[in-house]
Amino acid sequence: MSINFDNFPTFSEEHFHTWINELTPIEEHKGYLVKRDDLFNLGGVSGGKVRQCSKLVYDNLDHIKNDCNGGILTAAGIPSPQSCITSAVAKYFGLKCMVTIPHYPDHIRDSYRVNASLSQKFGAKVYGVGNPNISGPELDAKKLVGETGYFQIKFGMNGKQVMETIAQQVKNIPDCVETVVGIAGSGLSMLGVALGCKLYNKNVKTIHPVALSGYIDKNKKMWYDRLSPNDKFDGEFHVVQSEYPYQHKLKLDESLPLDQTYEAKAWDWMVKNLEPSEKVLFWDVGIKEYDLDYIEPIKWHKSEYEKIIDREVRRKSKVTKHDFF
Repeated sequence: MSINFDNFPTFSEEHFHTWINELTPIEEHKGYLVKRDDLFNLGGVSGGKVRQCSKLVYDNLDHIKNDCNGGILTAAGIPSPQSCITSAVAKYFGLKCMVTIPHYPDHIRDSYRVNASLSQKFGAKVYGVGNPNISGPELDAKKLVGETGYFQIKFGMNGKQVMETIAQQVKNIPDCVETVVGIAGSGLSMLGVALGCKLYNKNVKTIHPVALSGYIDKNKKMWYDRLSPNDKFDGEFHVVQSEYPYQHKLKLDESLPLDQTYEAKAWDWMVKNLEPSEKVLFWDVGIKEYDLDYIEPIKWHKSEYEKIIDREVRRKSKVTKHDFF
């Protein structure tokens, strides 16, 4: 699905409530059932995380407009769709937006660079940081919150709301399903599935989050383990580690569109470990945009914090050269 910039949806109470409460369909693919949450979309930006971000902004909309200078911001890694999703949601609600990511040269053209370009096309200001690790953008986001007062979109900081949004989508899982498989980045999507299985009294006995990192353990302790025992999934929540690292792109020959950084790795684990059956459901969270034609030069911005770091690096460089010569 291509991005529709010219006829992008605009927030209204009627549109929002109809759109946000739609149940995405269950389909069959190669003998497995698939929850097509990747079909939920906002002007072509797709996936359950779009719903999560939209609901989070809606629940805090008055606060954002009145106390946060009408703006939202997020920190993201270059491969992550979070920068694009947050920018699209900001455009939908008519809010200002900033995204902070590791700085990269304009000559690099690959699918990882699509997200930043889409963020810029949606009207966000893109802030570059020198530290290529996710800790760099996260620290910069914290500094930018101090500079601007904007509301920070960080799914791990708003885990309860994220899990509740996902839980509602469990409603149409068929009674025949006993096992659910899905990818786990932050892990909040699969924790939301666990919450929903209890909420709607589903027959699911086992949930397999295929983890790309240890974040799911952190978020489980932070958000899920604190719930009342009456709200917790009765079955087995069995985290399995993906055999592929986060940065690895996995391209599978499937008619079902699967994100190469995320969903493909969970699908790969499932077909290797579970026989096709209507008792097994794959939870498809979403898919990024891979069209390189969206890439454009970034008009980089810098926080005051990053400017100070740059000046300090240049100062030390001059001192080193002077001492050497």
